[in-house]
Amino acid sequence: MKKSIIRVAAVTAALLAATTLTAVSAAAAPPSAVVGAGNSKADRVVTIYLTRHGRTILNQTDTVQGWSDSPLLVGTKPVATAPVGKLDEGRPLAAAVGANLGAAVGPFAAAYSADGKRHFETATSALQGAGQSKLTVTQDARLREVNFGKYEGKENKELWTAATEHLGYAIDHDAPPLAPADANGQNGGWQTMQGIAIAQHGLYGMMAAIKAVADAPELGLPAEDCTDVDARMTEALTEIAAKAVDKNDKTVFVVSSGLSISCFAGAPDMRDTTGATPAMPPAGVPNLGVTKVVYKDGAFTIDGPVGSKAYYPQP
Repeated sequence: MKKSIIRVAAVTAALLAATTLTAVSAAAAPPSAVVGAGNSKADRVVTIYLTRHGRTILNQTDTVQGWSDSPLLVGTKPVATAPVGKLDEGRPLAAAVGANLGAAVGPFAAAYSADGKRHFETATSALQGAGQSKLTVTQDARLREVNFGKYEGKENKELWTAATEHLGYAIDHDAPPLAPADANGQNGGWQTMQGIAIAQHGLYGMMAAIKAVADAPELGLPAEDCTDVDARMTEALTEIAAKAVDKNDKTVFVVSSGLSISCFAGAPDMRDTTGATPAMPPAGVPNLGVTKVVYKDGAFTIDGPVGSKAYYPQP
């Protein structure tokens, strides 16, 4: 409950200040200048299309990529078509998802991305697909992926194995990644045991384990967990939404990373538009998966599934 209050309070003060200024201006202005009912800032709704970046070189080589960075895969064609192959999940899929988003929701009023090359490249490719290549993309470091500390640039297997074993699970290091666990739920392949650990401890529990094994500030390599990431994501998205409210913008395009989106959407206080816990993708947010975030009355809700493929090319 405390976190929910903080999340709402982070923006309520700004809205109250803006409402007060509006009221003073309205009182001093002639009747024709007063904003009509239903168009006050408190009534405005902003929809953020929070999107994961496209597939990168480091994704392709199965390398840990948090604050480290790499460009999108160029792909085999300018715009991806169904079925989308892995090699086309970079620039081609970004262009296709951008085109489908633009057709479905109309032009975006503003666009933002994390400050990585992969994020900015995804945003610009998507906007080109949407026919909005001239829309400026504002970069914000708070939208970055989780910082994986001393495991940045290493193999994903090494990171997730260390975190899973930190939680007390035994991994058969000689088995294939998806080898099944034994009758006691132990000694499976590393990806199998990773999945069991997340299912039993939740994403926040797993990310706390990652921070525990990866944090190395003495080497200049601090790590983060979901609590850290949700705080900066919420701060950034709150500022983005508040600016949109001030300008009466309706739709905003934002590019971030998979685990950062999951930490934000899967926060303990987050709810969907029905009041339920948001539906999280079992395998994580896919490349160019879109999460529809609604900002209203100073609070965020999730509209629909997290990391949806609804805007992927269809057969």
